[in-house]
Amino acid sequence: MTIEGELGRLKVGDLHPVRLMGIINLSAESFYKGSVSTPESAASFAMRMAEEGAEVIDVGAVSTAPGSPFISEDVERARLFPALENILEDVDLEVSVDTQRASIADLALSRGASCINDVSCLREPRMAEVVAEHDASLLIMASKDRPGDLLELKDIIPRLAAAVSTAVNKGVDPRKILVDPGIGRWVPEKTYEYDLAILDRMRSLRSLGKPVVAAVSRKSFIGAVLDLRDPAERLAGSIAATAIAVYNGAHVVRTHDVAACRDAVRIAQAARGRQMRSGRVELLQVAGSAEELRCVLDWVGVDPGAHEMLWKKGSFMAIAVEGITPMEALVIKQEMLAAGGDAAVPRGALRCDPSANRAVIFGTLAQIERLVRKLRLQPFRLPAIASEIENVLCRDVSKYRIADDQTTLSGPRR
Repeated sequence: MTIEGELGRLKVGDLHPVRLMGIINLSAESFYKGSVSTPESAASFAMRMAEEGAEVIDVGAVSTAPGSPFISEDVERARLFPALENILEDVDLEVSVDTQRASIADLALSRGASCINDVSCLREPRMAEVVAEHDASLLIMASKDRPGDLLELKDIIPRLAAAVSTAVNKGVDPRKILVDPGIGRWVPEKTYEYDLAILDRMRSLRSLGKPVVAAVSRKSFIGAVLDLRDPAERLAGSIAATAIAVYNGAHVVRTHDVAACRDAVRIAQAARGRQMRSGRVELLQVAGSAEELRCVLDWVGVDPGAHEMLWKKGSFMAIAVEGITPMEALVIKQEMLAAGGDAAVPRGALRCDPSANRAVIFGTLAQIERLVRKLRLQPFRLPAIASEIENVLCRDVSKYRIADDQTTLSGPRR
């Protein structure tokens, strides 16, 4: 599954550089005072971020930090639009507006903004309709009753999936939707342990099929871990957290510190690399590489001749196959079950629904090799699919994260 999307004119996703989104706050209540700008200085703020490597500016006029006062729509409007107009006039970047109000979003998009960053997860019913009317991009942050109030990915992922579905049903272009898990202590219950768990498992957000935005810059979980109450002291922690988020799959980084994070983002993306593919087949997950298991088996003291057999039984993989027929999907599942593993196929495969055109194979390397041998004896295109699976398996699994075109990490902006 290759994730591909658009943020304004920018292409975002697996095949593109991680994009840097610089933060400009127009609210004096913001938790990090270093990000606060006046309308008069906002354009120069944005220009400096552009010079440092930002490709998107996210500007907001209402702080959502815990304990922040209520800000009326009139005040938000008075703060936001003079600064927004200056930025749009002076800076050739994509501009995202951080707002929970559909009326503000409507006006901002009509003035030239290209994205709405809604931390309320479409709490206002008209928000998605407004974005669709302007054919704009939409960044949705996971929330239920209050911004960022969901604690764990088991709740965050289905909530985001529902919001994405709502946005698409309201007419938002599916390619222009991005998701944010909502890291940060938005509510008192969300202690730093929850944020660290989300950061560690951010890769699971790939199941949504949308570009992932990481907004970790100088947040409270960094202060909690490092015992730093002042956000101004959290730069090093922010860089570390940003690099982890990118390594774990983030496609866009929202940051107060563009220059400081730029190189860390590039290194993290280079280490992450691309998913290994061969035609219709993609390696999704590997657990237990040959090198790791060889060391473990040596520690146990097994006979050297047992290494080859045992490491194949100990190496678990998940492999996606796309562009197949429902019948091919069912045969893959049947043969994988016979080999001792399993495969997930669409509900519509039994009805021969043409949209049931994919499957995910789960099993050890030994089981998947048995599947390959069986598929070579089957009709349809299954022998060709067997070859594509084998191509993925024959590559050096320990290097599957390495990008095959490093120029994508620092290539052209658009």
